[in-house]
Amino acid sequence: MSLQDSRNQVQVVRANPNLHVGGAVLDKDGREILITEEMVQAACQECDKHWVKPEKQD
Repeated sequence: MSLQDSRNQVQVVRANPNLHVGGAVLDKDGREILITEEMVQAACQECDKHWVKPEKQD
């Protein structure tokens, strides 16, 4: 059983996934890379892949 019930999920489609969302990271050369919606969504999907359901506690 998944932690998230896929019947309750709503697909969100962004009109412009490359739109800057208000942050930046630095690459290995010190250049500023603006964070996009696409980057945020990819990071969230990667986290979801590694989610571990806690053991049931009595």
